[in-house]
Amino acid sequence: MHLSISTYWDLKEAEDNGVLSTTLSIKLSLWVFVFGVLLEWKSLKRLIQGQFKITWLFIPAIILTVLSFIPSYHWVSWFGVGYPFFIEMFYIPKTQPLLDAASGILFIRSISGE
Repeated sequence: MHLSISTYWDLKEAEDNGVLSTTLSIKLSLWVFVFGVLLEWKSLKRLIQGQFKITWLFIPAIILTVLSFIPSYHWVSWFGVGYPFFIEMFYIPKTQPLLDAASGILFIRSISGE
């Protein structure tokens, strides 16, 4: 968790200096995704033991993972403001880590067969 917090502060510092860092944003998303995977430690343990089964959640988990790794400022430049909830949730900065963690949880559940 320390890695995601230090990456968050680096990202905030870059934003304060007027720099939009895609690399730091993706790095933060990756750390939160890994945190979401680790929340499902029982499923991860089962996966390490070789017990895996891909379920129907795999496709939505991959789609959510790809969409949540896109930095929020790209969503605003692509779609503008005032769109439906399913697009708007991707460019609100406070929901980005929640979506990353949820995608990690969905991903590990989709390949553990739980």
